[in-house]
Amino acid sequence: MDFDVFKKNVMDEMRERFPNLEFGSREMKKLQGESYEGLMVTIPGSKVSANLNLDSYYERTNTGASEHQVMDLIESAVREASQNMPQLDWKVLGNYEQMKETLMLQMIPVKGNEEKLAEIPHETVEDMAVVYRFDLGSNERGTSSVLVTDAMLKSYGITRERLAEDAIDAAVKNHPASLRNMNEVLQEMAGDRADDFHSDEPSPLWVATVEGGMNGAAVIQYPGFLDRAVETIGGDFYVLPSSIHEVLLVADDGSVALTQLEQMVRDINEAEVAPADRLSDSVFHYDSEAHIFENARSFELREAMLAEALFAEDEPEQPKSLTVLLVEPNRYPKVVEIGSDLSDLQKAVGGYIEVVYPFEEKVGLIVNEEGKMNGLPLNRALRDENGEVYDVVAGSFLVTGLTEESFASLTQAQINKFEKLFHQPEAFLRMGNHIMALPIPKQEQEARKTAKTRDTDTVGSKSKPRKTGHDER
Repeated sequence: MDFDVFKKNVMDEMRERFPNLEFGSREMKKLQGESYEGLMVTIPGSKVSANLNLDSYYERTNTGASEHQVMDLIESAVREASQNMPQLDWKVLGNYEQMKETLMLQMIPVKGNEEKLAEIPHETVEDMAVVYRFDLGSNERGTSSVLVTDAMLKSYGITRERLAEDAIDAAVKNHPASLRNMNEVLQEMAGDRADDFHSDEPSPLWVATVEGGMNGAAVIQYPGFLDRAVETIGGDFYVLPSSIHEVLLVADDGSVALTQLEQMVRDINEAEVAPADRLSDSVFHYDSEAHIFENARSFELREAMLAEALFAEDEPEQPKSLTVLLVEPNRYPKVVEIGSDLSDLQKAVGGYIEVVYPFEEKVGLIVNEEGKMNGLPLNRALRDENGEVYDVVAGSFLVTGLTEESFASLTQAQINKFEKLFHQPEAFLRMGNHIMALPIPKQEQEARKTAKTRDTDTVGSKSKPRKTGHDER
């Protein structure tokens, strides 16, 4: 049975079971990409309709449920919807001066909502958007609200700017901001087991939302809220979009790497948050001195550019290129000339860079910050003074000289020393709690390079291996 036949059967059946109700159907375009074919249920004489998702009921017929069983489920939903239909005074809804007192904010993702955002007033904030709703109240079954559209603004004769100002005033008054430590929130959720979550030390996470929690992520748009949060947290902080109903704040004190926070947000969204409640996979940052809310990666770039500008006048002009040692998995090190710009260094290691300083000598290793997280091949071991392996670099890395403030070319003595140190390609084997680094025989290296070349040819690459002019003994 195709969907059109199913829809007709539902309409006929429900009209027979509920002769005192009116039924229709239409495509429901919802925020968060939840559009569906809806069964409209209306009480005669009322302008309010309830909408049931016909798509979801049709799916049941394809997963083992009989048509009779599905009709009974729809009947139950229709009865419940008709009994709990919100009663609206349409004269009041058409009076903006009365309705403006019920305005509230909602934060939603831009991605997936582009079509709907084209017809509603909104303000874009990074990869999110603030939209406006009329709060129609709540009961034991939940809350009701109406999304404000451009057509409604036209009928009211007001501008988007006026709407935004009125919505902020009403939201702050009717849905006050809430900022609590995660320990307190967990204790409240635990009820009788609250003592299990008691801690003398506050959690590093703070929960920001509004009283009642509904659509609480929009609290970051409340005037002065982020600055008041600075006073509580003690300085700059990261903003993790937990859902459209709340965000988590964590101090930018260097205790957690940005990559870890980004992975945390992605994992929570994937495993814990319903698709309709997801807000963003990005991590944001609030700069307490500049009063700027932005993507955390943009903040890092802005800080780097600011630092570069501050030292530009005092520092001698940086060389446009550096002589460094490039160490790749399964290959001997080679001396290369590389641009000194950040983009050049990132390209060389295949991603965001991190600099580690495992030696007393003024050299650093420029590595891929996300190498292990992204599963790059293990490259070379780092050893302590006793020759024990304490870490392994994943992916290609550079050995570079250092000045007091920046990178520098390696001296010939440094090239000789670190080419010898990292000369032999290595393979790795975990033995209990220890990692063994094993030299890769030359024959196996050649086999690996041959296999890699063969794989490259398979996917259609027509380029030939480039001669470097260096002896790979």
